[in-house]
Amino acid sequence: MKRLERKIAVVTGSSSGIGKAIALRFGEEGAKVVVAARRLDRCEQTAAQIRQKGGESSVIQTDVSDECQVDFLILETINRYGRLDILVNNAGIIGGGRLADTTTKAFDEVINANLRSTFFCCRAGFQQMKKQGGGLIINISSIAGIQAWAGTSTYSASKHGIMA
Repeated sequence: MKRLERKIAVVTGSSSGIGKAIALRFGEEGAKVVVAARRLDRCEQTAAQIRQKGGESSVIQTDVSDECQVDFLILETINRYGRLDILVNNAGIIGGGRLADTTTKAFDEVINANLRSTFFCCRAGFQQMKKQGGGLIINISSIAGIQAWAGTSTYSASKHGIMA
């Protein structure tokens, strides 16, 4: 038996990078994986790779910085699979730059994509998991959440917020 057999997992930001690696591994371990990210074509590629290896996967195109899209992601996952066992909040962007040069718009984009999105996903995922008697939420942060470097103030603040 595979470790995640019969588990339903949503992985945000799973169209590339760390999120894609998590989604692929969950698929190998038997989870039914919902691939969620903004870029539909790349989501479809990730889901296809999971299926090619014998796993089950579906795609829900989602911009996690949009509260309504996050609520739809969780609701549609429940409609398709009946439950949510694992939620991985991985989606995020790098941006901002040096504090003195960071625009309010750039600040808001990073905070919305990294920190607010994690809040939206945690809240929606937790509400569902509470109804069904449990589940697991994994929030992905960064070493930048512990140690900021020059030019990473906004990104570091968003990642520290996730860790806090």
